[in-house]
Amino acid sequence: MAMPNHMLPVASGSGKEPGQEERKLRLYVDFMSQPSRAVVIFSRCNGLPVEVRQVLIHKGETRSPAYLSINPLGKVPLLEDPWVATQITPQQQHGDPQTATAAEGCLRLPESAAIMSYLSYRFPDLVSENWYPRSDFVARAQVDSALHWYQGNIRAGAMRLVFHTVIAPKLGMKADPRVAKEGLNTLKAALASLESYWLAAGRRPFMTGPQPCAADLLAACELEQLRMLPPSPGTYGTGRTTSPAPSLSYDNGPASAMQELLAPYPAVRQWLQRVREVCEPHYGEAHRLIVRAAEAAEAKAKEGKAQQAKL
Repeated sequence: MAMPNHMLPVASGSGKEPGQEERKLRLYVDFMSQPSRAVVIFSRCNGLPVEVRQVLIHKGETRSPAYLSINPLGKVPLLEDPWVATQITPQQQHGDPQTATAAEGCLRLPESAAIMSYLSYRFPDLVSENWYPRSDFVARAQVDSALHWYQGNIRAGAMRLVFHTVIAPKLGMKADPRVAKEGLNTLKAALASLESYWLAAGRRPFMTGPQPCAADLLAACELEQLRMLPPSPGTYGTGRTTSPAPSLSYDNGPASAMQELLAPYPAVRQWLQRVREVCEPHYGEAHRLIVRAAEAAEAKAKEGKAQQAKL
């Protein structure tokens, strides 16, 4: 089955010899997906020869036969490395969702943290050690620790909150306010830990040291998803917000839900801005779609309030 046009390369690399285009690494993403954005930013910050292909979740493309033939898990992101053949025995293939990968002799790797770790080893001359340490096992353990913590705390909280507040209704799915509340509580606890432990109340610039690592990028992209939440002063915190610095061009306004959630955590706000600045221009490019979506939702909400006021 042929893939939709937008599942073809977003941007082709240069300097490839004729006939080698089909052998490039391919990264399947949806820019509305937090982990997808993180891996794209990681790849572009390090100048990796990775071809980005979009798979739109809201159109059901991750569940399409075309994509499931590539990734039976039906998730994004997914990295495809045609240069690396997988070694899977027939016994392992039996009943294994990676059967297609083994049959085609091509590495197909899901999960954002695993992808960034793999790319760090795959391109050691391009990826700086700070992103995912290769030579220092202690530093690598610290990054691994931050990655595991992010998954069970920042992501677990933010994903449930945003999904059951915004995304589920848009997809025609049932939203559960109780799950959203649980997500909010998990997120608040995670932000407090990020502030006090991982950032040492502002004494540590990034989660594991003076330079950003893969966990910083994943956590930052996760928090950017909060801009999708509708403004509702007092719902997410005390109702207190902060006025953004001029360089904070990503925020939807001083009364946004994102700012209300981050207001009690000055070290987190400063850290988020540092991650943005270190990763520009790729950070802004990767978040362009979600910024537009948030702005459109905000404009629609304002229009609805204006119409109600006229009644």
